[in-house]
Amino acid sequence: MPDAHLRDRLGGLRIQSLRSRLTIGVVAVLAVVLLLGGTYVVRDSERTERQSLDDRLQRTAELLDQQAEAVVNEEAPPNDPRLNRLLAATRSSLLVTLGDAEIYRAGLEVPGPLNGPLGFTTRTVRGDHVRVFTKVLSDKTLGGLARLQATSNLRPLEQRQAALQRRLITVGVGMLLVAAFAAAIAAEFVLRPLRRLRTHTRAIEDESDLDTRVPVAGPKEIRSLAGSFNAMLQRLGRSADERNQALDATRRFAADVGHELRTPLTSVQAALSTLHRHPDVPVETRSMMVADALAENRRLVLLLDGLQALARGDANRVAQEDVDLASVVADAVTAIQQVHPGTTFEAHLPDDPLIVRGWEPGLRALVDNLLRNAARHGRAGGRVEIGLRPGSVVEGPVLVVEDDGPGIAPEERVRVFEPFARAAGTEAPGSGLGLAIVAQQVRHHEAAVTIEDAVAGGARFVVRFPREA
Repeated sequence: MPDAHLRDRLGGLRIQSLRSRLTIGVVAVLAVVLLLGGTYVVRDSERTERQSLDDRLQRTAELLDQQAEAVVNEEAPPNDPRLNRLLAATRSSLLVTLGDAEIYRAGLEVPGPLNGPLGFTTRTVRGDHVRVFTKVLSDKTLGGLARLQATSNLRPLEQRQAALQRRLITVGVGMLLVAAFAAAIAAEFVLRPLRRLRTHTRAIEDESDLDTRVPVAGPKEIRSLAGSFNAMLQRLGRSADERNQALDATRRFAADVGHELRTPLTSVQAALSTLHRHPDVPVETRSMMVADALAENRRLVLLLDGLQALARGDANRVAQEDVDLASVVADAVTAIQQVHPGTTFEAHLPDDPLIVRGWEPGLRALVDNLLRNAARHGRAGGRVEIGLRPGSVVEGPVLVVEDDGPGIAPEERVRVFEPFARAAGTEAPGSGLGLAIVAQQVRHHEAAVTIEDAVAGGARFVVRFPREA
């Protein structure tokens, strides 16, 4: 529980603003760069100063080598005021020993001799760091027992390094503050297109208008984001349209079912009720009533099939894909021949595939209903001709279905495409939904259907697909 409480408290400290995150990120990167750069400058400066100090100590020792030999050999006085002043000014000292005996000392007071190896060493004397250079006097007559130690206090160098660090820290903090201010201003400028995008999207959210699109402008990344957002809006709008179409189709299906099925259901119920109440009905009457009930039942099945086809067509958008229309027509002709073996179907189809853009089940429903309509309304044992010709530079593909029946009067040629509409004088069985399905699929495929007079006197249905297909 304490861990969860701590996580909740830390979660509340998260920075929500993108501008603040961008500013903090820039300042953090700059801080790391300044830290690395400052560390390099400090270390390089210290290395350079130490090298300079070591060179000075070594040169001093080499220059005083002969004087130290003269002092050891008692050829020169042990004290030189000018040398003492110079060494004191540089906080340095010079010590000459012979064995364990101190022969000569000048400059800074250093307890000594500082025993140690030859060359450079660093010692701590009275809390100060001291740099020591030890060498053997070059006089061979001394047997290597005489040594010269040149020392220098490192406090001035350390003070200069500390001052340099303070200046670098001050400059670095100042630069970070300036960088934070500049980054905040730059972030405001950089995020301005994103804020405009947010304003547009918020307006779309408030109005709930999926048809509005976000302007695709600004930097490349913002344009890409706006394009993705518009694509998402398009998908959402398409989904909403499909949902609304499905709901409308469902409502229409329910209304059509309730309206159209009432009469046949009532008729079947009346026949069954009569047979139940009067079991002694004559056989002829009983057979007639049963035949009427079966006919009404078949009509119910046809109505339900047609209504379901209409509902599926309204609920589903046309999937834009390549469909071989010649193959669809050929399959439909083969299927209708088995249902109406007494009718002659003559198809004139191209040898090569005829590709159109559309929805294959919808195209099959369109052709099936045209062929079924021609077979039912043509004369008994008649002839149905099916023609399909490719498109040209002038028009798109054309499908023609004509029968040898009584035809359709010009004033009826628009009304017959309405649901449950039947041409005047029609006695052939049917639900009145076949041509409604044809009109629906023609509309979905952006095609056009017309009714003309056939050569044999019947109806000639012509479906013209768009030239772009």
